[in-house]
Amino acid sequence: MRIKTPMGGFLAGVALLVSIPHLLCARDNNDTAHKSVQLAISLIEKSAATYVDKRECFSCHHQALTMMALNRARRAGFKVGEESISMQSRFTIEYFKDRIDRLPKGQGVPGGPYSAGYALTGLAAAGEPGNKTTDALIQYLLNSQNKDGSWHIRTHRPPLEDSHFTATALAIKGLGKFEDPEKRAKPIQRAVEWLIKAEPKTTEDHVFRVFGLQWGNAKKDSNDAAGPLLKLQREDQGWAQMPNMESDAYATGQALVALKESGLLEPGSPQFKGGIRWLVEHQEPDGSWHVKTRSKPIQKYFESDFPHGKDQFISISATCWAEMALLP
Repeated sequence: MRIKTPMGGFLAGVALLVSIPHLLCARDNNDTAHKSVQLAISLIEKSAATYVDKRECFSCHHQALTMMALNRARRAGFKVGEESISMQSRFTIEYFKDRIDRLPKGQGVPGGPYSAGYALTGLAAAGEPGNKTTDALIQYLLNSQNKDGSWHIRTHRPPLEDSHFTATALAIKGLGKFEDPEKRAKPIQRAVEWLIKAEPKTTEDHVFRVFGLQWGNAKKDSNDAAGPLLKLQREDQGWAQMPNMESDAYATGQALVALKESGLLEPGSPQFKGGIRWLVEHQEPDGSWHVKTRSKPIQKYFESDFPHGKDQFISISATCWAEMALLP
């Protein structure tokens, strides 16, 4: 007589018991990341609203990046105020609308192509349709492209405003969203060729090289460019702005976003999870990430309701990137 044993069922049960701790750990990590994101969202919304109330000039740190971060959070199912994104898009459009006659002449953008590109990228994230203002910004970019295909930074305020790679990638994004397909093809191709040939030096360079190639539909080149960026990850699992600096949330957040979007780094990979863990462990109790500024102030200091005093602008930028990295 042969006795049949339910070995398959037994082994499945063992496998389930073994996997339960891992499932619980994953759920705990997701819960922690979710809380981190929601804390950051509340702080970003508050500071962005204060900026609009106190300032008249467009900024990349309080308009473009907040539109990008808040829109992504809303798409991921997080609670974002109805007016939080539209307020920033209206502010951006109104600022450049007052300069609409000057833009095609290469005037009216204090930060040059970099600011024009970030404005268009933020408006694209907010879902803003094309209009006369975006048309004027596009014409500004087309008229300011260099012969080698790049766009250049005009003022240097590291790390946010210090990279020709950033200016070039953002121009590609703006043209890709708001320019006619036939008219944008050639300038975007020239910009992609420049990104492929140019040598990145900083983490910002590497990050926006990946973004620019991705946005320019050079997917294989974007994946190739992501490899050197991944190699910049430190032993502590974070990224630093420069080789001689320590890991911070600005560099770590944007590196993780770029690597995830390139497809080179899967969210479940050890490197990605290590970077996320670094961000969670370095978040302040108020929901921010503190990064020390490296830029000389060019405006009179004012309080934007974001913590960290004179470090508030780079810190809100870092918080936006960190929030985007933590999104599922």
